[in-house]
Amino acid sequence: MDTILVAVIILVLIIMSTLLITVTVFQSANNLGDAWKDMESQSISISETEISALFTGTYTGGEIDVAVQNEGRTNLYDYPSWDVIIQYQSGDAFHLSYVEAYPPGSGEWAKEGIFMAGGSPEVFNPSILDPGEYMTVAINPEMEIGIGETARIVISTPNGVTSPCFVTRE
Repeated sequence: MDTILVAVIILVLIIMSTLLITVTVFQSANNLGDAWKDMESQSISISETEISALFTGTYTGGEIDVAVQNEGRTNLYDYPSWDVIIQYQSGDAFHLSYVEAYPPGSGEWAKEGIFMAGGSPEVFNPSILDPGEYMTVAINPEMEIGIGETARIVISTPNGVTSPCFVTRE
């Protein structure tokens, strides 16, 4: 009788362990599938995003104007999540904060406007950088670029697509 009771207990433990392992495997497979879908979605977003930053004009100090062209197939927005970094020849680098109000203060950047290919103001999807459009941004660095020195400005979208441009102070 004692051996039958022990056998039943062992059998119940084996069944419970098998069920627990099966449920865990299914949950892990589901989590892996969700992660794979998220990774694929992020990969598609990155492959369809392309920007080109171009310094416009000459720089003699103060605010720096940069044109950012949307050369991809994705509408771009959420400007507070964009990154603007300025790196100096000395090796110093600063991350600038986005502000809605133009002109930006020291250590900030702001969107001046969004324009269509011919330079006329955008008409479709206001405040969204559609494919083929460009926006002008004003960058106000914390530290002035020295005369004759070059700085690199890197602009990055929320999904990590970047474009650098170079500014030399005259």
